[in-house]
Amino acid sequence: MGFGFNLFGFPLLVLMTIGLLIYFLVSRKKIAILLLGCLWGLTILLFVFGSIAEHYRKPIRLTRQDIIGEYRIDKTFFPGKNTNWQYQHFKFYITNKDSILFVIMKEKGNPIAFYKRKINYSDGPPALWKIKTDSTHHILKNQPTLYRGHDKFYYVFYSEKFGNMFFRKTGN
Repeated sequence: MGFGFNLFGFPLLVLMTIGLLIYFLVSRKKIAILLLGCLWGLTILLFVFGSIAEHYRKPIRLTRQDIIGEYRIDKTFFPGKNTNWQYQHFKFYITNKDSILFVIMKEKGNPIAFYKRKINYSDGPPALWKIKTDSTHHILKNQPTLYRGHDKFYYVFYSEKFGNMFFRKTGN
């Protein structure tokens, strides 16, 4: 449990337990034992559900191997004509040779331009990286931001022309 429970909840739980036990010993009414059982049962259930919820709130722990692969525009964030156009024209690869290969494509998916840059990895728990670049391309000017959920992650590149572009890993 958290700090609030330790500071307020646990002392209150102990006082209520002692009070109900004393009430039972003095009055011999079974309602006191029933209330005591309910109190501790709810406390245990709260602890179990809190532990399960904590597991599902933790973000995914990424390793270097997890982020290597192909990334495409995620069309579920803002579906529509602009997102479809971006999906058809932009993708990138993170390679196992510590580089990013950004690909610009024509309508039919044929590549027309490649931007290959070295990347530096950080030593932090999520395998973060920065592009070593003096890039002239508007998408690669800013460093991407990593967003992690419980079982998924995605990168957001900021572009001066398009705003935020959401890339999700699609393959290895």
